Amino acid sequence: MLEGKRIFVTGAAGFIGSNLTDALLEKGAEVIGYDNLWNGRMENLELAQQNRNFTFYKGDVRDYDRLLHLMKDVDIVFHKAAFTSVPQSIIMPQLCNEVNVSGTLNILNSARINDVEKIVYASSSSIYGDTPTLPKHEKMHMDPISPYGVAKQAAESYMTSYHRVYGLNTTSLRYFNVFGQRQKDSPYSGVIAIFIARILEGKNLLIFGDGNQSRDFTYVKDVINGNILAAESKEAAGKVMNIAAGKPISLNELTKIMIELSGKKGIEIQHGPIRTGDILHSYGDITLAKKILGFEAKYDAVSGFKEYLNYYKNIYSSKSKER
Repeated sequence: MLEGKRIFVTGAAGFIGSNLTDALLEKGAEVIGYDNLWNGRMENLELAQQNRNFTFYKGDVRDYDRLLHLMKDVDIVFHKAAFTSVPQSIIMPQLCNEVNVSGTLNILNSARINDVEKIVYASSSSIYGDTPTLPKHEKMHMDPISPYGVAKQAAESYMTSYHRVYGLNTTSLRYFNVFGQRQKDSPYSGVIAIFIARILEGKNLLIFGDGNQSRDFTYVKDVINGNILAAESKEAAGKVMNIAAGKPISLNELTKIMIELSGKKGIEIQHGPIRTGDILHSYGDITLAKKILGFEAKYDAVSGFKEYLNYYKNIYSSKSKER
């Protein structure tokens, strides 16, 4: 259904955006990538740039005039560009709001004026906050802790509002702890990306808190599949859905498995104070996504990590040879 469609991907050079771009090109779509390269990296788009159906523009979602021009004759928008770090959002809440809320409004208004058929938005499980109800489901109370979570909630609400008021076909997908190939191993990345880099370098691991906190780690391939299903579904219009593995695992358990699978010896797990804005327990109910999209996760944290580990070992080995 996406073959021949003209598709605009914000955050195209990022972790999720670049994996999505590759998948869309494989389906025969014409893809316009848009990224300011703050978090995104052009090396993530090496495969895409070999495809004649791909065009890249460096730009910011805060640039409304540019978006309005580039989104002419676009059929579908995947809005993945975001200020992505919870810790950084606490330090820079204003910037987080400008990118995640005002930037999303720019996308919505550009899409509305250009008669875009569909927008699929990358929302976040962080909007649920640290409420005790598990698993997290779409009808429960939202209580975000961090400025990042608040901004994601506001942007998601705008998506729903534009569907109701203007008839714009929007779908918001609440991701749960996405990990996988091309995720940056920086201090602000997901814990798996950080830990896999340290493990392969033989370094000890630091867990903030006692490690009993649990997460619903979702492999990037499942997230990409959820996005494509949402774009192809007529029933998804105006909906908000969880995209998750639906299988929580504690950080203590995960790190032990990661170390064991890596084959590295002598790595110790250390603990530090829990960080402000961190959520203790989170995993998603994917009943709605199954019902509307036919979505099912093919990976859990362990099977996803095994595939990610093989990918990362190849990258790490290549970088070591270059040195």
